[in-house]
Amino acid sequence: MQAALAAQGRGLVVVDTAEVDDDLVRDMTEILTSMCARLYGKRAAENRARRALAAAAATEDAEAA
Repeated sequence: MQAALAAQGRGLVVVDTAEVDDDLVRDMTEILTSMCARLYGKRAAENRARRALAAAAATEDAEAA
């Protein structure tokens, strides 16, 4: 980015570096949260489905007996 601006005789001045750091931290937190939710949400859905199938099988066994 800076090389492209320098080639045109322009520059980039960051006035408030703390805000940039806060934005980066917030973005990383959001990315991590999204990835964890996707991973653990999928695992939870698989576990719920497995428990539902086990409960249905147990109900069928109880009715057959």
